[in-house]
Order: sequence, then structure tokens, then C-alpha cells
Amino acid sequence: MNQPFASHDLVHALPNLALEPLIHRYYAWLNLVSPVPAAMNFAKLHVPLLRSFLDAPALHRRSARDPKLRGGMFVDLEDDQLDGVSDLATRLADGPMPELSAAMDELTVNLEKLADGFDLTPRYGEIPPALRGYVELVYDLNDHARIRLAERMLYRSRHFDETAHSVDLSLATGDERPFAMTTPRFPGNGHVQATMPLRDPRIDLLFSTMTTARPFGELREAFDVSDADLATFSGLFSAEPGGSPDRNLDGPGLRVRYFGHACVVVQSGPVTVMTDPFLSDALGDGDRYAYADLPDVIDYVLITHGHQDHLELASLLKLRHRIGTVVVPKTAAGALQDPSLRLCLEALGFPNVVDVEPGETIELPDGQIVVCPFVGEHCDLDIAAKVTYSVRTGGKNLYFGADNRCVDPALFGHIHDMIGDVDLAFLGMECDGAPLSWMYGPLFSRRIDQKMSRSRKLNGSDAVEAMGIVRRLRARQAYVYAMGREPWLVFVMATNYTDESYQLKQMAEFFQRCADVGVPARELYGRADLA
Repeated sequence: MNQPFASHDLVHALPNLALEPLIHRYYAWLNLVSPVPAAMNFAKLHVPLLRSFLDAPALHRRSARDPKLRGGMFVDLEDDQLDGVSDLATRLADGPMPELSAAMDELTVNLEKLADGFDLTPRYGEIPPALRGYVELVYDLNDHARIRLAERMLYRSRHFDETAHSVDLSLATGDERPFAMTTPRFPGNGHVQATMPLRDPRIDLLFSTMTTARPFGELREAFDVSDADLATFSGLFSAEPGGSPDRNLDGPGLRVRYFGHACVVVQSGPVTVMTDPFLSDALGDGDRYAYADLPDVIDYVLITHGHQDHLELASLLKLRHRIGTVVVPKTAAGALQDPSLRLCLEALGFPNVVDVEPGETIELPDGQIVVCPFVGEHCDLDIAAKVTYSVRTGGKNLYFGADNRCVDPALFGHIHDMIGDVDLAFLGMECDGAPLSWMYGPLFSRRIDQKMSRSRKLNGSDAVEAMGIVRRLRARQAYVYAMGREPWLVFVMATNYTDESYQLKQMAEFFQRCADVGVPARELYGRADLA
């Protein structure tokens, strides 16, 4: 092993330095950040899973590593972590989150039974203590009672516990890692962990060294690295910068690069726009763009929705110091199933976050961003925080459709009225997604009927719907993206395609439909230069 750097040595973070943002040792995502969804996920999903793992660790490991069961409710840890798992399960079970989760369930059930369209004032006396002062009880126009959460106040309360935050640092040498949605991250060889709020500017200090060298001693002190971890921490750095020489676009022109999944970087003159960052930590072998290929300044990051493969917090935190403004969809404030992306990112230290709704525009020096509707892929739940975007710049009009669906073709006629003909259309076709219970199950206060759950999947467009989008937007080229096929997404998405997968057959049918009308179309995978 090489000698650790001296304190005065100027160092750069290696381009494959991986960050895992953790909350109670779990990979952070929207529903583990927002206080009430987090409480329900920890109390109703993670604590029972940890206890199940303690009862049958070998069964969990075997199931988690079976490709046919990928993404299932299993914990993938070795027996030497049993004590840590037991301690974590006890700490979570004895903490405040089970009380908050139970309070939400109790209030929901009571309202369903007792709210009859008459005055709700008497019901306030029945609100459980954990929710007192944080909810308003309201009716919709059909006299259905619902709970409106004061989400911003909850972020300022004891229910948002930054002492549970930490970061895990390591060098990514490959794409394999346990399924992060069910398996906590414990300290291990080659990893350095530090307890700190995820909003902490020390994260920015660390990742700014990818382009700007800092003294090694300053970084060691910032992360309070022990002598035992010194060699590992030193191994995260190099004396040489790792940025690609062509990462910045100098002068006029347009460059469109695909970075995997739903991440596209559009550079036009002085402005860079990036969609749904989810970047590979590993460098690959020429099969991917990675952090080293990103420009030094990213003016706008556009987030389409809050699912963990589109609002990917590790990528965003690594880029926080480079980002000018994060643009997110606006929530229908106070709904349990629709937490605010803006509040989440502000709580995680992003200084400039704007939330938008369909019809709004953001002006660019040579064009504009138009916010467009997004229908589907959320299991028919009342979730407003989802949008798509048109980016008009460099003489081109690009439409980023994420997992939008053409369930009502008239919608895309209205979108065309707003944005005009599209040059490049990016469409998601994950049309056989996970059932309702997979992502949203812990938020329900009643048992979900499995037949109903399977009927309400996290689906994107099929061939007919995707073709409907192309026709109505008069797209000149179409790209299928956001399929979760890149290997660095498996730890979050757990995709497991085969040649017989319905999604791939639908994609092939879509390509044929496009060919029949003379529209070039193909799937994006790994990396691509599109303009």
C-alpha cells in the first residue's frame, strides 16, 4: 500500500470516489428524508425486515442474491454484521419514528370511520400527540376527509433528526453492490464513514477537489479521519486532477451527451442544463460518461419526479457545489404520498431550489425551458410533484419525457401547442414496472389488496403510447431512455431484463412503428453523443 499523503500535499479526489448518503445507515432517498414518510418506511418496512433477517440471515442472503428475486424484500449482509443489525433494529424500534408512524395510521383510520361530512372540529381532540400541531383536517368537494401535513414545520421539529445522517466514502471499482432499498450500509474494508448532516458543506469541500486541489491535512481534519482509517482515506485522492480535458464546451455550439438512465447534459454556449442526474461512480472501460466528463458549472439541473432513480441524492450531493439552480416539480402541499422535493433538497443544503408546475417557463440566453405535464407511472396516486421538460437551446428543441404516458392523446396536443415541434424526444418505456406496494406500501394505513396493487404499476409508455407521443409532438428523432439497464443502476432499480421481457418487446415494436413513418429511433445505453 502506498504511503498516505502528508498534510501539506495538495490532492484531488479521484474521479471514481463514491459517496453514499445514509440515514440510519440506509441509502437516502426522498421518502427517507421527509419526516412522516420516513417514519412510516422505517417503522413498517425496515424494522420488520431487520428482525426477519436476524431470524433467518442465510435465507435472506440467498434470496437477495437470486437474480429472479432481485429487488425483493431481503437484507443482504454477512453474519459478522448481526450485532450491528440487532443494535440498529433496536435503536429504530425504540426511537420516535414508530410513534409518528402509528399516529399517522391511527388518525387516517379514525377519519375514515368518523368523518361524515360534518364539522371536523371535534376530531382535532383525537389527533395523536406525535402529530398535534402538525396537521390540518380537511374535506375535498366530495366530503372525503384527508390530512394535510405541515411538512415544512415537520422538518423543523424533532421528527427530522440530522444526527441520523452520515456519509460513506469509497472507491468504486465496479458496479456490484447490495440492493440499497432494503440493505443498510455498515462500515467495512475500503470504506470511510463520517457522521454529519447531509447538508454539511464539508461534502462540497471534498468533491470540489475533483477540479481544485486542497491540502490533504485540511480534508483529513474536516472528516475527522482516525489513524486507523488514514490509509483508506488517503487512497481516495491523487496528486493529479481527474477531469476530462473536453468536459467544458468552449465557444458557441450545441453538445448533447447521454450519461445513462434519464441523465442528459445539454451544453449550449455558456449554459449547461442537466436532467435527472444518476451517474456512474465506476469509470468503466469507455462504455460510459462519468463525473470526470461533467462541466465545471451546471447552471440548471431539471428533476422530473421524486422516484429514487430520478431524484438520486448521491449524484446531486456530489454535484451540489457545481449547480446553479435545481428545478423540481411543485407538490400538492401536505399530502403524505406527495412530499415536497424542494423542502427535501433545501434540507439537504441546496441553496437554490425552485419548484415549478406545467406551463411555467425559464428563460435561457438563447432559448427557454418549458415545464410540461407528466401523467402516469405513479400508481394512480394523487401525486402532483411530477413534470416533464422542453429545453429549447442551440437551435434545437429537446423534450425530456421521463416516464410520461400517453393515456390521453389530447394532452400531448396541448403540450405541442406550448412547445412546438420537437427535434429530439427522450421517452421512458419501462411499461411493466413494480406494483403499488413495492414503493408506496408503507404509506398505507390498511392492507393493500395484492390484485389491486398489481393492476396499478409504476409503468411508463408502451409502444402505442410512445408512438402517440412522437406523433403529437411531431418529433424528428426519438430516443428510449430511463430503462434502468445500465449496470450502475441495479443497486437501486433491481431491473432484471431478459430477451423475453415485455418492455424490450414493446421497445422493438415502437422502433418498427417509428421506422414505418420515417422517424429515426433507438435505445440509449451507457453513453452517447447526440449533438
